Amino acid sequence: MSQMTRDDVRERLGNIDQIRDIIFGTQIRDYDNRFSKLEKDISLIQQEMRAQFEQLKTNFSAELKAANEIIDKKIKTLSLTTQEEAADFRQQFDRLNRRFSSSFQTLDEELDTQTNSIREELFQTKGKLQDDIAGLRDLVLQELEERFGALAQDKVSKEDIAETLFALGMRIKGTEFIPKLREAGDDGNGYKSLPFMDSGASKALKYGNGNGNGNGHGATEIHS
Repeated sequence: MSQMTRDDVRERLGNIDQIRDIIFGTQIRDYDNRFSKLEKDISLIQQEMRAQFEQLKTNFSAELKAANEIIDKKIKTLSLTTQEEAADFRQQFDRLNRRFSSSFQTLDEELDTQTNSIREELFQTKGKLQDDIAGLRDLVLQELEERFGALAQDKVSKEDIAETLFALGMRIKGTEFIPKLREAGDDGNGYKSLPFMDSGASKALKYGNGNGNGNGHGATEIHS
């Protein structure tokens, strides 16, 4: 048996990227699907608001056209001697036209403001969740590095290492870590420290096949 370095441990354990994909792959894809759904929902909302705006604009235009026709008919039926009354009708029509034009502009500005606000909130939420995932990923990798370093104090077999990492990955992926990651993302309260493993998993990783004495003595050896 020869002393095992950290590089040897990593080489025997396999590619760390594969471990990372096993732990985080499903959760990252889930977040991507949620972001895609939010993008589609925003597009649908924008389309609906645009459709409502166009319908409102059409109704206003029809009312304006009808009012214009009525005024024109009244002007034509009025005597030429009532010039002041005709001018008053024309002023009313101009005021009505300006009011509708102002309403169109206000509705358009409100629509743009609401759409931009929704998109900004989505981008901020997406960035925050990505930061949370990155922070939690760093926490996992840091924990793995610390546990690899602890192997220098105990004798652990390859089978014990593989079994411990497999159990750790399944616990993180299925029962403990990912649900808490989802809860942290849904609450929107920022990154929180999450328990990485319980005392049983910690002991299994630290002491391996049961030969660890907990006092930091002894060289690390791999049993075939």
